[in-house]
Amino acid sequence: MITDIKEFGANLGNREYWDCCGAEWTYSTIEQKIFKLAEFVQCGGNLYPILNKYAKGREYTYRRSIQWCIRDYLKELMGIDYYIRFMLLDNKEAVKLLGELLKVATTLTMHYDAISRYPIQPRCEWKVDMEKAESILVAIEEEHKQKYPDETLDDQKKLIRKWKDGCWWRK
Repeated sequence: MITDIKEFGANLGNREYWDCCGAEWTYSTIEQKIFKLAEFVQCGGNLYPILNKYAKGREYTYRRSIQWCIRDYLKELMGIDYYIRFMLLDNKEAVKLLGELLKVATTLTMHYDAISRYPIQPRCEWKVDMEKAESILVAIEEEHKQKYPDETLDDQKKLIRKWKDGCWWRK
């Protein structure tokens, strides 16, 4: 379990979690990454400052990879059926959605070794409550509509293009 939230957050601000194109991404499975991110968020951590710190001073390719990782995490948590819906969110909304899903809608199950009482890392599991996930997404979509009441179809297409080809994060 987490003893120092800042130290734990610092350990999550690296290429293993936010660069799906790099070799570090393969150090752990996406399921293990989601488990660690959920553990961090459920203990009071905030992903947005970690992402900003990670993106700061990085090349365009690395900054762009952040949103692809967020997309992959959201697809893993919610499924492909929600893909277009979360692509219509901006970067802060997408990070908020990821954080809320990890905090509220995800249940962590840790299996412990019977003798040593230490967690067995490959046996750490998570499960998403899709009703809660849907209500979180709807609430964030409503906030988005209030923030951008005059958003057109062209604006939405630009958001989708930014998810696919652009980059949210500035140096």
